[in-house]
Amino acid sequence: MDVSDIHLDLERPPPPGRPWVMLNMVASVDGATTVQGLSSQLGGAEDRQVFRTLRGLADMILVGAGTVRAEGYRPPRTPDGSLASARAKAGQPVRPRLVVVSARLDLDPAAPLFTERLLEDPPPLIATARSAPADRRDALADVADLIDLGGTRVDLTGLLATLRDFGARTVLCEGGPHLNHQLLAAGLVDELCLTISPNLVGGSGTAGPGLLAGGAFAMPSGLRLDRVLAHDDFLFCRYLVV
Repeated sequence: MDVSDIHLDLERPPPPGRPWVMLNMVASVDGATTVQGLSSQLGGAEDRQVFRTLRGLADMILVGAGTVRAEGYRPPRTPDGSLASARAKAGQPVRPRLVVVSARLDLDPAAPLFTERLLEDPPPLIATARSAPADRRDALADVADLIDLGGTRVDLTGLLATLRDFGARTVLCEGGPHLNHQLLAAGLVDELCLTISPNLVGGSGTAGPGLLAGGAFAMPSGLRLDRVLAHDDFLFCRYLVV
């Protein structure tokens, strides 16, 4: 079985007032999500294939500014093959739009994320707070579309409602752990796509944070295992949030 089959041809109905939200992460067996600051060292060819598949299904890709900086984000690539055909049939744009959450606007306007964008694509959308510094706004105004959602931190419920108004039915969140935690704590995640990498990272010097970074939830967030595929010692899990 192709590892992408775990995610294709599934119904993802948008909940009232917002898009369907998928959360995609890779983690070692002992729970690390990065090695020396990068998630790529935990993945493999099949994990990258799942990554591309989920991006190809999404209308928009949501990511925190810290992950953008650490991973050197670039504009989403054009899906190929059946994913490209499916997007065209569904009336989706050729490529998903990137949405960055950054209350402080701590982003470099000369980063590839902005400079490598194709002219026919809309610029990245940056969700920020009203407290963001004016000079940072000025620096990013020509390379991104900024929206204010909250006083000192980004209102994620308001953000998802805004993305729905922009036409998004499916949003893929790629972390990091702080953004994951905030979305789950607010009850805004519908699906968790988790690749368990056959590695033990160990040690605070090299192991990154876990899937979530934040305080304990008021109530545990329950998950239902919808399907799982084992391939080359990796586990590809799809959970639904209950």
